[in-house]
Amino acid sequence: MPPEPLRRGALPCAVLAGRLRRRHTLPSAGRLLVEAGDAVRVGQLWGRCRLRRGVDVVDLPRLLRVQTDEAQQLLAVSVGAVVEEGTLLASTSGKMRTGRQWTAPSRGTLADVSPRTGVAVFVRETREVALHCVLTGVVTWVDPAEGLVVEGDGVAVAAALGGGGRVNAPLRFIESGEQPDRGADGGAAQVLVTPEPLRADWLRRALEVQAAGIVAPSTNAEIASGVGLAPALAGFSPADDAFEQPPMPLVLTEGVGFARMPRVLQDTFRAAEGEVVTVIGARRPGQSEVLLPASVVPVVQRRAAAGPAVRVASGPRVGTEGVVLAAAPDIGRAPSGVAAAFVRIRQAEGGVAALPALNLATLT
Repeated sequence: MPPEPLRRGALPCAVLAGRLRRRHTLPSAGRLLVEAGDAVRVGQLWGRCRLRRGVDVVDLPRLLRVQTDEAQQLLAVSVGAVVEEGTLLASTSGKMRTGRQWTAPSRGTLADVSPRTGVAVFVRETREVALHCVLTGVVTWVDPAEGLVVEGDGVAVAAALGGGGRVNAPLRFIESGEQPDRGADGGAAQVLVTPEPLRADWLRRALEVQAAGIVAPSTNAEIASGVGLAPALAGFSPADDAFEQPPMPLVLTEGVGFARMPRVLQDTFRAAEGEVVTVIGARRPGQSEVLLPASVVPVVQRRAAAGPAVRVASGPRVGTEGVVLAAAPDIGRAPSGVAAAFVRIRQAEGGVAALPALNLATLT
């Protein structure tokens, strides 16, 4: 009996082409600049909000060692005042006891002092943030308190690891063996894509040319931790001068290790050369991705017509590329004895291999 054909959607998907739907959320109270039914483009301003960099709550009576009813009398600035870092906010200077004081930890506002408890609230600098669309399409849903939803055509490439926030910028593919530069016209910052594992010298050069973002397949644990990309790597302590978070949006399509970018994925990124793309680097697993424009959709769909291109995302053959031939129901169990669904793939380097479906991710 011939093996059963593989059902579409049976494998984890690393590349999704076609109709996409992305939620744009207000991180704090703000205002929307578009309405339901509006056509938007990637990078377009859709809203503004104000973000507080932090709030400090201080027990003034305990800090200054005074009675609760004395705390407000010792304030050096009025409630609601905007002050610079180091400004004296309250002190016991001039009293017989040991002088104590509270100074502003940063630029911000003395927001409140409770007359009942003496507890003070200091709001660190509040800044206005512009919010930009990550997808070209149509606004299908709006909630002034929550945000909006945009639907449109495009290609979403899932990343295994990421950080540094998000950016919209033209994409530039840096071929193997080449170093980043500012491009022929030396114009706007670009998202740089490399098919090779990220090296320290390559990353340093990308910082020098002020890249808008970086997409790479993988990097070693030392670099990942040093740029704040993976601060919680088990058994690995970052250096004292390591970044708390990546200095720019940075994502790894394969994760920590020494894997090259699959050739199918390279061709997908090359098809977006010069186009404005969105890179989303989030520390929360499953939220980092690269969004490519609708012009790349036909490229992915043409490849998909020949059969699902896959990569081995885990297991002994990690990094292997191939094309799915069919399911392999005659196997049914991994070497460990665990029941698993298997598929047969034609490997890019030649030969046919039967692998657990859960170890694969589709690239078309």
